[in-house]
Amino acid sequence: MKRFPLPLLAASARQRSAGGHQHRPKKSPLSHGVGYIASPALDFWLTGGVSVIVMAMLLLLYWWDGNQSTSVTAAISQAIVLQALVNWPHFMGAYGLLYRPLSNIKKYPFATLYIPAILLICLVVALVTAPHQVSIWAVNQDIAYAIWLVAAFYLAWHYTGQAWGMMATFSRLSGLALDQRQRWLLRAGLRLLLIWHVVWGAQDLPEKWLGGWSRYIPELLAVMTWLCVIAFFVGLGIWSRIRMQSGRWPDRRVLVSWLAVYMWYWVLLFMPAAYIWVQLSHALQYLAFPMRMQVNQAAASISATMSKNKRLLVWMPAGLRYYLWLVALGMLIFYVPTILFPATQTYGLSVVLASMVSIHHYFVDGCIWKISHPEVRRALFWHLPAQKAA
Repeated sequence: MKRFPLPLLAASARQRSAGGHQHRPKKSPLSHGVGYIASPALDFWLTGGVSVIVMAMLLLLYWWDGNQSTSVTAAISQAIVLQALVNWPHFMGAYGLLYRPLSNIKKYPFATLYIPAILLICLVVALVTAPHQVSIWAVNQDIAYAIWLVAAFYLAWHYTGQAWGMMATFSRLSGLALDQRQRWLLRAGLRLLLIWHVVWGAQDLPEKWLGGWSRYIPELLAVMTWLCVIAFFVGLGIWSRIRMQSGRWPDRRVLVSWLAVYMWYWVLLFMPAAYIWVQLSHALQYLAFPMRMQVNQAAASISATMSKNKRLLVWMPAGLRYYLWLVALGMLIFYVPTILFPATQTYGLSVVLASMVSIHHYFVDGCIWKISHPEVRRALFWHLPAQKAA
């Protein structure tokens, strides 16, 4: 999930009077109960609860037996079932929201038309300029590698942006107030993780691309690692200060969203082969949002004479049907090409297609998940009381 704008986060939770005394903040409309996407409990596990447990187990496994952890991560990369049920559907989830209604084509021309057209042109050029003595479906490896790299590095922005989106959303739904300094520090920590991701990925770039700079990559990665450690403890300080000021911890969904993204990068630092676990965690975090949008839109279309709760119950099966549709579409886009176009190159046609879908997905998320837009709030929060959906 991508970046939710800062205005969603309220002003400081406490203000001091002229006499220096603290006053309890005025209750905002969001303070009446806790909003949710799936449910308050399920949100926690999807947003990061499951992820934190899995990441902690992987780190323990690494410190206990590094060799065994490598075999475990290698095995999961072949787990097509998990890919099909979690990872691939999350890529497909944004497309129904992007192209429905059709008016979105005019509203988001870059996401709906221009970016797909650019990617399609790149694919055609990669096919036309390929050495076809290898295979009729061979692709130009320079172009294929470039597409793969764009997807790989764009992922850094996508991961950290979605983490902030989760924190901002659940801050809004729980009535959490972050002041400007706290927001800046938390986002700065995510930006440091983004840079760490880019430097970490740069280790695998061809040495000729970096020239003499390649020898500095390990040192730069070490510096970024320590900066991220500092950012982590700064974040802990922010949450602790909120606890001292308000008398309670922030909503656990906010905390687990923040903790999960740091744990993803700890796992990548020690176990690079475990990237698939990070992908699955990220996908699980995202899936509830397009499904909620789909159920809400379907329920809202029913006669208004029926209560909102009854309409939601009637349309809950729509969520299951929508999810199964995402699974089928994900299989078609990501799995079927591996059968139709067997790998004869390092970056084959199936890899190029998957990378192109990934790039488009990352870009689309930056367009449609802007909760500052009233129509997005209405669709995502329709199931909540009016004061939370506003």
